[in-house]
Amino acid sequence: MSFLKRLLGISGSGNRRPSQPAAVSPPLAPAPTSRDVVDRYYATMAEVQGAMSRRDYDAAARAVRENLKLIPAWVNATRREYGSFDISSIPGIEQGGVALALMGDDEGLAEMRRIATQTPELEPWLDRVEQCGKDRQLFRTIMEAVEASPGCLQTDVKALVGETDGSRVALLIGYLEKAGKFARVKAGKTYRLVLPGAADFPTPPPKRGVASHRKDRKPPPLHEIDIAKLDYVPLPRSPSKWEETQTDAERWKVTDAVEPFELRDARWRIASIDKIKPAERPDTAFRISQPGAAGLFLIDDLGKAEGLGPIEASALRYDHAGVVSNKAALLRDVYRYAVHPMGHGMIALSREAILHAYDDELRPILETTLAAAPEIAAIRKRFEISDDELKNHVRCIALCCDTSRYLFTLVDEAWCVGSDGIGLWGAKLPVKDGWTRVATPSSGFGTSEEVGRALALMDLTLPITPDELKSRFRALAKKWHPDLNSGDPKSGEKMAALNSAAEILTGIDASTLPEYAGARFAQELHRGTIEGGGRTLTLTMSLQVSEKFASDWIYAASFAAASNGVYLAGYSGRIVLVDENGVGVRVYDIGAVPRQIVDTGKYLYLLTYTRLYVIKDNALHALIDIFEGGELVVAANGFGLLEKKRLRWFKPGGGYVGSVLTRDPIRRAYFCNSSLIMETRQMRARFEGVLD
Repeated sequence: MSFLKRLLGISGSGNRRPSQPAAVSPPLAPAPTSRDVVDRYYATMAEVQGAMSRRDYDAAARAVRENLKLIPAWVNATRREYGSFDISSIPGIEQGGVALALMGDDEGLAEMRRIATQTPELEPWLDRVEQCGKDRQLFRTIMEAVEASPGCLQTDVKALVGETDGSRVALLIGYLEKAGKFARVKAGKTYRLVLPGAADFPTPPPKRGVASHRKDRKPPPLHEIDIAKLDYVPLPRSPSKWEETQTDAERWKVTDAVEPFELRDARWRIASIDKIKPAERPDTAFRISQPGAAGLFLIDDLGKAEGLGPIEASALRYDHAGVVSNKAALLRDVYRYAVHPMGHGMIALSREAILHAYDDELRPILETTLAAAPEIAAIRKRFEISDDELKNHVRCIALCCDTSRYLFTLVDEAWCVGSDGIGLWGAKLPVKDGWTRVATPSSGFGTSEEVGRALALMDLTLPITPDELKSRFRALAKKWHPDLNSGDPKSGEKMAALNSAAEILTGIDASTLPEYAGARFAQELHRGTIEGGGRTLTLTMSLQVSEKFASDWIYAASFAAASNGVYLAGYSGRIVLVDENGVGVRVYDIGAVPRQIVDTGKYLYLLTYTRLYVIKDNALHALIDIFEGGELVVAANGFGLLEKKRLRWFKPGGGYVGSVLTRDPIRRAYFCNSSLIMETRQMRARFEGVLD
């Protein structure tokens, strides 16, 4: 406030307070000088993710450099909006650090380390930053070893480079392969590393074009959800993470198993424990496990499965007897995937934003490009989404229980389409709480002659639609804005003329015209009064962002089991249930994005990183804290939380039944008739009485 008083020429009065001790969290830095800094953070983040997906690691490293510059201001903006910084993922550090290490960008890694060290909120990422520095050297050492021993086995590389962490070596080998440094050729249970130019260097399968299966040219109706009009079910907040004390850590710690399988708190019976024969052990290429009503789907998202030739991805299904029922190559690669625990079939999204879905026999149901979907054009224009970025904005896909319809989400919109290619409905979540749209009407009017000059400046002619005008303004603003054209001394004059022309043509005040480069939203950060010099002034401080930042992105979505209703979970932590026509019915508010949403028809399960909510008839039946992560496994008469070396089992309403602990990581867990089968890499156990 003292700064504002000096700025306005108002002298302060009264006694000064002594300086206060520093708070636990440091004071917020001044607001970014450019109100689009948050937009640029997310834009460069999308560039990083897009380049990583294209395996253009040089471009990814360049985008990381730009993204890193914006992280401190983005952290401050996030704290202002939410009161804290509870972000669980920073792609610029997590994925970007790998790109910098892979490209040997020492300056970029040093800058990342500096930013992470000087920004207190980034402390949880310091270990990741240090790991990237180690990876930089390990990448080089691995390449030197492969070049010295071409055709060596992947399992031998750990010894060749003198590294004890075999998992890390395997991960970095995967990135080197994606970068085209060498190829992995299946050799028994491992791979040979083949350098380019070798006679047996594999040729990738040819790319196939695919058309849209849509039969409609226009999108179905889009329903904008009005939260205030829905049945509202408030629930206890889900923390983003547990702030563990030493006492808590000891209380939550689970004693490691000594035996291959151990029962805890359970009256079950271990019917058998067997060593799995090498020929029967699951192919490690199928690293993704997804239970469904027809059995257990395993997905090979890297196209490394044995016996299927050169492929982009594959899947297999175990039936309820634990026998491989089907195994097949998929039509496309797998970037995202979904299997409804109570439904049939599976659906996947490729890196080219092509949806492909399959029935229980792994026979294709549909293959369609989202880029050609009629509802995509409007939202791509709204958020300026390029072809490379499209898959990054499609956060969720889902297939209904009987495979008759599917859905996909794009930013804050969800669209439901029949498997026959007919669009059914669209639903849009409202912006996050606290944000309001900014667009101030202009107080001036332009003569017809001035309108004509404005049209000529923007190279437009009548008739013209608002969308056409908006698109043209956006294109010219990018071309003439001084921040983007520092080398043009007249860019400021050009931008001022463009603003004047657009104000005349739109009737919107020039100060709020950036809405035309993407809708602007504002949030009031502070309101106060200043008295002095016989005047009382009311001052407000606000933060303005684009619609992409203010939008409540949909991060989880799932079909219901007993109907074709859909659950849509926004970043705000609100889970909205819409009916089979896309009309809002109810909202559950837990304050965090769920990782899994499972509707069994009787119970609704919402799993976050820290809690599992068990809901029936809008009533909270159980709240289970999660300390070690875990995935939700649902059966007809109970559910489990599957962790790395533990399975906890509960009754449908949340009553705890017992646990199984394993000495080695769990590879598979499934039910065969009434028996629970659990497998590690080498051992298999059968448990009786779990479902009693």
